[in-house]
Amino acid sequence: MIIGIYGFQDAGKTKLVEETVRALAKKGYCVSSIKHTPHKKSVDSEGKDTWRHWKAGSDPVAFSSACETTIIKHSGSPVEEICGIIEREFTPDVIVVEGLKDGPFPKVSLGGVRKRKGTVLTNPTLKQLVAYVEKEVATERALMALPGLDCGKCGLDCARLARAIALKKRSLDDCRELSDTKVEVFVGGKRMPTGRFASSVVHNTVRGMLGSMRGYEHGEKVEIRLEAKKAVAKTRRKPR
Repeated sequence: MIIGIYGFQDAGKTKLVEETVRALAKKGYCVSSIKHTPHKKSVDSEGKDTWRHWKAGSDPVAFSSACETTIIKHSGSPVEEICGIIEREFTPDVIVVEGLKDGPFPKVSLGGVRKRKGTVLTNPTLKQLVAYVEKEVATERALMALPGLDCGKCGLDCARLARAIALKKRSLDDCRELSDTKVEVFVGGKRMPTGRFASSVVHNTVRGMLGSMRGYEHGEKVEIRLEAKKAVAKTRRKPR
């Protein structure tokens, strides 16, 4: 999940981020964070080797050492885009964003700042914030385990069932369409609904096809990527 923390300068944003990250990490969650500022600041500086690389035409520039890897992109990117990169590359349980007042994710306001859309907590204690995050992570995990069909056979849609599972009022066994095989289909980065029938068809078809291929071992995790080829426009020859 993504949670934002915003407020005026010296409202305690960094301290709360630090305490939240530490508390979640101690509980075993994988946590990433983003520091956002509206000011034009750079971690790079004139004269550094990375700066010289950039001036020569390289963008982004990566700095690699025995203890750190830094990728510097010399242009701003929306926080949503940065979150997407972090989610794809590092799959954290939680991303904490400090300083961004807006954004399509739940946020926490500190101090007397005007509340922005999506604010779920105001001046919370660390215990309250951690409890909220844990509940949301549990809901996301349950939702990812469900097929996403919203068939209503359990009496709820998938989002409401996931919430009930996170609150320990229901369980995954209540889903009538949950397949015994783990099959996930993504199109354009979006997960497609796959119930028992679709999962069994995909599973049996792919496994059966791979069974005739050299090097395939039954039971191994399988990933198949289908890239759409761009249609090449046909040009008509001009009459001479």
